[in-house]
Amino acid sequence: MKYFWRLCTIVILFGLTILSGCTGCNNRSERLNETKTKEKSNTEEQNTLNNDSDNSERKISKAVFFIENSESMFGYVSGFTEYVDVISELAEKPKFAEEKTQREFYFINGGDILKVTPIGNNPAVLKKKLNTTGFNCGDKTKSNLNSMFQKALEKARKDTISILISDAIYDLGKPNAPMNALATEGRETRSRFIERLGDGDLQTIMIKLYSHFDGNYFPVNGGRIPIKQTRPYYIWIFGETELLNRYFPEEYIKSLKGYADMARFIKFDELNIPYQAVSQNIIGRFKFDKISKNKLKDVKSDRNGQGFQFSFATDFSSLPYSDSYFQTTNNYSCSDDNYAVTSVTKIKKKAYEITSFIPTHMITASTQNNPYCELNISLKNVVPIWIVNTNSDDESNIKSDTTQTFGFKFLTNAISEAYSYKNKEKNITNFTFEIIK
Repeated sequence: MKYFWRLCTIVILFGLTILSGCTGCNNRSERLNETKTKEKSNTEEQNTLNNDSDNSERKISKAVFFIENSESMFGYVSGFTEYVDVISELAEKPKFAEEKTQREFYFINGGDILKVTPIGNNPAVLKKKLNTTGFNCGDKTKSNLNSMFQKALEKARKDTISILISDAIYDLGKPNAPMNALATEGRETRSRFIERLGDGDLQTIMIKLYSHFDGNYFPVNGGRIPIKQTRPYYIWIFGETELLNRYFPEEYIKSLKGYADMARFIKFDELNIPYQAVSQNIIGRFKFDKISKNKLKDVKSDRNGQGFQFSFATDFSSLPYSDSYFQTTNNYSCSDDNYAVTSVTKIKKKAYEITSFIPTHMITASTQNNPYCELNISLKNVVPIWIVNTNSDDESNIKSDTTQTFGFKFLTNAISEAYSYKNKEKNITNFTFEIIK
């Protein structure tokens, strides 16, 4: 009997051991399954985040094209010219095709009553109309440039951009005093832009291009002059800064056939350009303030008479200007006449002493005189010299003039003045430093 109870005890213990092992296996299996579930959940969550990140990048939902088709434009479509090539390229822009961007095409001309002819949304249909036969619609005898601007500016809202293509010549209607008439037209253009800039963010890209032209030129005093030569024309792209920076980078614009020059007009008020003084390119010596890196203390000029020099890094990646613009030292001004910006270089490797932003450029300022001051360095808003050189006040030599446009300064001054009026800050951005003993 004693052996029987011992045997029962052994059997019961063995059974409990097996049951415990099975429970442990189950628990371990559950933990493994739970871990796999969590990993899967984390992976799915990460993929969702990545997708959300991709989707958060704003896209152009619609691009609206306004193509001037007054009779002065017919010479640009006499054959497969550079003009035709560029419009075809913009209509079929690879990014538009990739993202299935909706497009609308219109011919536009007319005087007091603007004539807008819908061409549809198919680039193939538009291309078939880029000839003198296709251009022959609306009121080709007149071109109200200010009304065209107003139409294009109205369309550039939110995720919609607009593109206007024209020869940029005001239709003055045989005035007795053409310069006065041009000034009047320019003021109206300025008003159209000021009105639109008051409604929110708007960047304007202005592009000058050259194309073969075989047609009639219409002088301001009347008549027509048949010419067969290279002539400039212009493209304006209107839209929110974020969209135009992404879809129309400088390298793409420069790739357009017949490209000559470009300018961008933006609102400066909401710009926030980070910067920080660094311990590179120093002449003389200084210490960084413990709280502010842009406060330089214990400043001493070089003991060998080389003056004082310091550098700071900044991030220009949000600005839609060319690198040559940033690296031109004449585009900077210093509040203290003792100082001057002596060099601007692109940063090609990581700057480990800067952790709050990723710098793109290093700017160096120096002085041979007293270094102590509160120094404000500004990146100026400089009107490109090509705009000045493009203007002509005389049409008498049109047959040999292949680069200039009559009255162009009145148009471009109007646009730049409108942006200057709306920009509270006249410079693109400012950098302030305290330099003390």
